[in-house]
Amino acid sequence: MDSKMLGMKIVTTRTAMAFLGCCAFAWVAPLCHGQASLDSPENPASLQAGGQPEQKSVPAKRVRHRVKDITRLSSDRTNTLEGRGLVTGLGVGGSNSEDTAQELRNYYKRWGLNVQEVAEGGVALVDISVDVPANYRPGEKLIGTVSVIDEATSLFGGTLKSALLYPIGSEEAYAVASGPLIVGGFTASGNAASITKNHPTKANVKVQIERALQNESPFSGKTFDLLLLNKDRGTAVAIEEAINAVFPGVSRGLDGGVVQVCFPAEFENNKLKFVNQIEQLQVTTDSQAIVVVNESTGSIVIGENVKLSTFAFGYEDLIVAVNEMQIQGDSVPFGGSQEQKVLDRTNITATESGGDYKLMEEQPTIRDLQTALNKLGVPPRDLIPILRQAEKLGALQAELIIE
Repeated sequence: MDSKMLGMKIVTTRTAMAFLGCCAFAWVAPLCHGQASLDSPENPASLQAGGQPEQKSVPAKRVRHRVKDITRLSSDRTNTLEGRGLVTGLGVGGSNSEDTAQELRNYYKRWGLNVQEVAEGGVALVDISVDVPANYRPGEKLIGTVSVIDEATSLFGGTLKSALLYPIGSEEAYAVASGPLIVGGFTASGNAASITKNHPTKANVKVQIERALQNESPFSGKTFDLLLLNKDRGTAVAIEEAINAVFPGVSRGLDGGVVQVCFPAEFENNKLKFVNQIEQLQVTTDSQAIVVVNESTGSIVIGENVKLSTFAFGYEDLIVAVNEMQIQGDSVPFGGSQEQKVLDRTNITATESGGDYKLMEEQPTIRDLQTALNKLGVPPRDLIPILRQAEKLGALQAELIIE
């Protein structure tokens, strides 16, 4: 048989297999009375080169945070203003839609002009929004966001005509947006190709506050609430104790998210100073033990209080190689005119490596856990199924969140 190799395609797949759970096995191995400790000098596995016992890392010092950085006043709320406007000066990036043309006619009417026929293109109809923090006054400026809502392809080089911005559900304007746009992207095209960078249909613009938004004042009553940015009962208790240590009996934790504080009589005429003193107090925060896993990116974030009980697991690499090729079939005898057939051939090979069992000892601190994981040499993406099976086994002393 006379054959020729016409083409070849090789695909290699690497799969990590962690023997934990239903596919294989794992076990918790607590240290019992009468057994040698895994960390003792008598255990060779715990010895470094030279026969010296391996040194455990010292727990990291807990960082103290200002109350101001981990809470906010209940009155310090952000308000969103929204509006609609026209962006001009866009050239070929503008829109030709009827809605945009009608908005342009309405714009002319506000100036006393009755224009029925408007030029197509060069204009875009946009949505404008801005988040206004507490305590902003008329005349102050913020940066708002502009987004195309018609068929315009680029806001590059455009200028926003004055547009009124309103709170949601209100008919009273509180701010005005206008001026040249700051665009972080662009688009360019020709007859046979085009290029786009970032988002040319989204931009920023200056917004000026014209009317103050009335939020509840933190100084109008006898008490005010501190809202924890990260809800935790332990942190709430720490804040309550820190405040009462300086101003006895003025605070109490309502739950894991709110600490209520009373104004002392001596600060009746200077409540702002009292709030500032409270915010400068420092506390040590607490948090729940959580491991967050993103399977799409292979990233793992491990919280400070995460612990692992001692367990063993098996881990191996499985490499699968797929070899695709085409060969030419036999020639037709006696000079026949039939075409020769092209035959597909597929060769699949699988190679296993590793497969040894590893011991994951109990780790008392996050630093010890990080050191142990690095020593295991398991990539983060391959560690995800191990953590999932360890949770089912009860060896992971934390909540596992998979995104």
